[in-house]
Amino acid sequence: MSIKKFSFSAACALAVCLAISSGALAYTITKELQNEINVKLASVEAAPDEPHSHFDLAITYSYTNHVQEGWDELKIVHDLDKNYAKEALVMYSQLAKDNPNDWKLRFRLAFILYFNDKKAEAIEEMKRIVDMDPKGDPKRIWAYGYIGLIYGEIDNTDEGIRYIKKALKIDSNVAALHMLLASGYQKKGDNWGTFWEGVEALRLKALGY
Repeated sequence: MSIKKFSFSAACALAVCLAISSGALAYTITKELQNEINVKLASVEAAPDEPHSHFDLAITYSYTNHVQEGWDELKIVHDLDKNYAKEALVMYSQLAKDNPNDWKLRFRLAFILYFNDKKAEAIEEMKRIVDMDPKGDPKRIWAYGYIGLIYGEIDNTDEGIRYIKKALKIDSNVAALHMLLASGYQKKGDNWGTFWEGVEALRLKALGY
């Protein structure tokens, strides 16, 4: 799967992974994360034609709640190098092997696996991230949402719904997750579930969640 040909559902996956700003566990940019963004931005400015710098920035955006910026950077990656996804798979596979406890590397690897149409492997990487984090850690919401969406894409809607509900148990005030759940119910022909989850998603979105 090329980054440029990212499907609508994949765009939703990105939104789920990124749009985790909510009330109960309101996600704020820490000084450490802001510094990380600044470093990645400096790398892009120093080498604007280097696809890796743009990808690294895009995934940093993905866990600092910068939805549109992350998406824009991913599109730039493909425009610069259409073979980047294949090349990056080799690199991040080795990096994750060498640094098994670095969840940020595993998050990048999960995206690269997805872009290479290795959806089952991407799910496993996200599950590893879940296992690494304490119960209730906001990062688990991102991983659960991403897992749920991929299960939906591979026609395992029930499992997808189960993981989305896991995310909502941590924090129910996430509009993107309710929209994902509505999509799952729609696939199952549950009109009431689709309606109510859609309404909840719109309500939360109006509140800025």
